[in-house]
Amino acid sequence: MSDSADLHIIRKAAEKASYSIARDFGELERLQSSKKGVNSFVAATIKSARERITEMLTQFRPDFHFLENTPNPKIKNAFIVNPICGLHNFKRGIPYFSINIALSNAGEIVSGITLEPLKGDCFCAQAGGGTFLGNKTRLRVSSRDMLDGALISVNGFNDLAKFSNNNLEIRKTGSVALDLVYLAAGKYDAVIAKDIEFSEIASGILQTKESGGFVNFSVQTNGQYSIFAASSLRLLNTVSALF
Repeated sequence: MSDSADLHIIRKAAEKASYSIARDFGELERLQSSKKGVNSFVAATIKSARERITEMLTQFRPDFHFLENTPNPKIKNAFIVNPICGLHNFKRGIPYFSINIALSNAGEIVSGITLEPLKGDCFCAQAGGGTFLGNKTRLRVSSRDMLDGALISVNGFNDLAKFSNNNLEIRKTGSVALDLVYLAAGKYDAVIAKDIEFSEIASGILQTKESGGFVNFSVQTNGQYSIFAASSLRLLNTVSALF
């Protein structure tokens, strides 16, 4: 895949922040005995990463906006940034978290990056251009269209008894952003989550769609979001109907 100018800038901004995040993750081990120390350290990590990302994006796109919630149809170009999706994993020294940056245009997500700082894997999507790991490997969702044998990521839902009569496997990982890119890569067959920020799923919505998957998301009464995503429309409807 050949990056657009905007996607290239987003990728470079994510890479710039990834170095400090990876370094700080390596320092967390010695702080684990102090909850206060960990919380202060992680807050500083997030602040620094966000500043690095914002600085680069603003340098090259000074007229673009920044949003935290659903893209606004009245705003032409706006970045949606989440420096660490999988924050509790990061705090506990679990290497399953990512940097996420999306670009919206008039209410639609048009570009998105999910970058794993520790592995260096970068998942990229452009509207109409597909989803790729790096610049070479195009991703496609799995061919599964039923619950039988499915592997499903669940975050925020505690009543898993609704799945008990089905021959499937459940994972609770703590990072819906990474789960969505692994859905796009055909590793998961469905992803469901609630009580999340839009910045956690903005890139993943585009990545899932551009790899052939289907997505429904909505705002909850508490202002947070829920999402149902799957490899096929049939599977999406089946999983959604359970909740």
